[in-house]
Amino acid sequence: MAGSHVALGVAAWLVAAPRLGLPAAAPSCLGLALLGALLPDIDHPKSWLGRRVRPVSSGISAVLGHRGVTHSAVTVVICAWGLLGASPRWVAAPLAVGYLSHLAADLLTPRGLRLAWPLRTTWAFPLCKTGSPFEPLIVALVLFWAGSGTLVPPLLHDVWRQSGLAPQTTHGNAAHRPKSVGLRTP
Repeated sequence: MAGSHVALGVAAWLVAAPRLGLPAAAPSCLGLALLGALLPDIDHPKSWLGRRVRPVSSGISAVLGHRGVTHSAVTVVICAWGLLGASPRWVAAPLAVGYLSHLAADLLTPRGLRLAWPLRTTWAFPLCKTGSPFEPLIVALVLFWAGSGTLVPPLLHDVWRQSGLAPQTTHGNAAHRPKSVGLRTP
């Protein structure tokens, strides 16, 4: 479903961007990650993107079918090239991350991916069926995981650290050092 792909694509970008040295919250990058997350379903005329570019989508669907080349290792290689060296990087990287997030999500469905397209063999880790009540739970768990690694710590870092609950970064044997209690100033 488009909503799940959008949420996962943006979450994937928020996690990947700092590791790629690119701005996570830049509107242009977020928009490109969102577009990348929807792009694989351009081969399905009834998808959110397919309905908006119906002539293109219908042509791709008629010639190549759904979950064909747009869901294959061919596009994974193109995405890897986008992450590793395509220029301009601020365009290619968010598109590739969004695209790969879509493929990862589809891999979790019973239909899986035809990674070796044009062969008919599919690969899947059938965790949930598209549109099932379980899908929003999977998406929520992924969003929580992504947020806990990128959004929550910067916002709550000082509170977490000052509470004394954050792991102390010490050198040597920390087991013999007393634990600090109470709030500390930096």
